[in-house]
Amino acid sequence: MVKIPEKLGSEYYRGFLTRQGQAFYDRINAQLLRGDYSGKTTFSISNPETSASDCFAAYKAIRDDHPEFFYLGFQSEFTRRGLVGTLEYPILYAPEIIDRIRQQVRKSIYRTVRGTAHLQMIDREVLVYERISKKLAYSNHSDVRDHNIVGPVLLSSGVCEGHNALLLLCFRRIGIPCIKVYGRTKTDGWHCWTIAWINGIPVHCDVTWDGTEEGLVRFDYLNLSDNQISGDHYDFKCARVPECTSETLSYYNYRGLCVHSFNDLKTRLKKDSQRGISPILIHFSYRPASGDCLKEAQRSFSEERISGNHRLYYHPALKNLAVKKIS
Repeated sequence: MVKIPEKLGSEYYRGFLTRQGQAFYDRINAQLLRGDYSGKTTFSISNPETSASDCFAAYKAIRDDHPEFFYLGFQSEFTRRGLVGTLEYPILYAPEIIDRIRQQVRKSIYRTVRGTAHLQMIDREVLVYERISKKLAYSNHSDVRDHNIVGPVLLSSGVCEGHNALLLLCFRRIGIPCIKVYGRTKTDGWHCWTIAWINGIPVHCDVTWDGTEEGLVRFDYLNLSDNQISGDHYDFKCARVPECTSETLSYYNYRGLCVHSFNDLKTRLKKDSQRGISPILIHFSYRPASGDCLKEAQRSFSEERISGNHRLYYHPALKNLAVKKIS
């Protein structure tokens, strides 16, 4: 089993730095925790040849590990004089604004995780994930706030980095170790999402791609294995990213939402429709003879004479179906 990261993953990428890089990381981290917003950190250098690359790697690791440092800009500049190095980096907001935003972040996290303490870990995860999915919209703006936690907290919108920042902080608040992961997707190019450890098992979670569609949270990307998420996410495998091999914790498996035959599908749709369940969530664990799961579902509605108007949402890469009754 993959080792669970210490400190709930908040120093995960520190572990992949050189010894000098870790010293730089610790120096920056300590300065920020003191509330020093000068945007400049000095270091004692032990290895001049790698000082610049170690410093830049440390700064990136700080930003990846600590979404609570939302005020750090992307770029940084390193200079060296003898055995003393200096890293300069932009502080995006004035100190009083940082303190004000931090208070809003704390309130947002509290509202998102409240009422979950008594639940099992995976149920805490599902509830928090659902709340964030319902809260956030995707932003197409180029505002820096979309790339950190400020957009999701103050504007209820952002891009993948912003969504991921809120999920990381909320998961860690409820005791779920988690880290930020980079990769590519077939539609958005570079993308980031989360790997969380649920009861010690690493799984992929992409809250950005599980954003609501007409108020519908589908949980397509909650607790996936490498194999499951690789249908449309790729280039994420490297030595620093743990292998996610378990498929038992995916939302559809965990909730028992898989159908194994056409008769099974018809029974589920009819039973859940009669019970008034909406949305009905289904994963196809079999391949229909026609090769088309969506047509298979439509045929089920026809044969079972299920009344009412329904809208069907199908995810071909994951073979998940959501059925929402609209009248």
